[in-house]
Amino acid sequence: MSSTAKPTKLRRRATLFAGRLCLLLFLALILVPAGHAETLYQRSSALFELKARQAKADEYTFVVLGDSRSNDAMFKKALQAAAGYNPLFILHCGDYSNEGGVEETRNFLSLVDRHAAGIPLFVVLGNHENQKVFEKEIGPLHFTAQNQRLGLKVIALDNAREALQPSELSYLKMELARAPGATFVAMHVPPETDRWRGHTFTKGAAELERVVAASPAVQGLFFAHSHLYDRSEFGGVPAFISGGAGAPLVWASRYGERVFHIIVVRVKNGRASYQMVRLK
Repeated sequence: MSSTAKPTKLRRRATLFAGRLCLLLFLALILVPAGHAETLYQRSSALFELKARQAKADEYTFVVLGDSRSNDAMFKKALQAAAGYNPLFILHCGDYSNEGGVEETRNFLSLVDRHAAGIPLFVVLGNHENQKVFEKEIGPLHFTAQNQRLGLKVIALDNAREALQPSELSYLKMELARAPGATFVAMHVPPETDRWRGHTFTKGAAELERVVAASPAVQGLFFAHSHLYDRSEFGGVPAFISGGAGAPLVWASRYGERVFHIIVVRVKNGRASYQMVRLK
């Protein structure tokens, strides 16, 4: 037997053991009942870390959607469509419910478990959510999901009451101070601009635009609230309204498309591209 045979076998065994350990961790995360595994955010964060280790550092995908309330059948289609892209995670930009009560939240979590099993799902607080239930079952009112190896950060803010408070802007500035090259910012309500008027926010919008424009790391902004799809720019950065995952579409709008959809975000060599996918 050569001198390299034993080390080679040991390496193979170590690789096999590591693979089995990752599988066990994965199964534990998706099989533990929601009521016994803390919040959706905590479960998704643990799963995100696992998936991020296995993802290609120079090429990965995530999916953005929002406003899934009132239409379980369409939300099911949205989740299934998202899962088809094998995303690193799904970002829900808020309004998973009409009133955010316990039963609605349990139904939402059940749909996620059935149709997006094994995929981390992070939820931004929407104006239809119940804050107490949200914090208990879904997650924090603002949060960051990030991975150093991928050079990725998602910063989610709370503007569900149609205002971006100074505390939220301070949190954003703090997170952007150490942001990697592929950073994305999300919140529920879009800012008022020359293009986006009505169903928007103004308090804190000008400061948000200045902060975003000053940060070279920010590659995209995601909003929901209006039940349509639109792409624009804000602070010189691509900005999207994605409110078409199930809620009744707007009757009419001066901007955007009345379409049920998801947004597929592909990051390759540190740069993001975006694709709106219609749901049928």
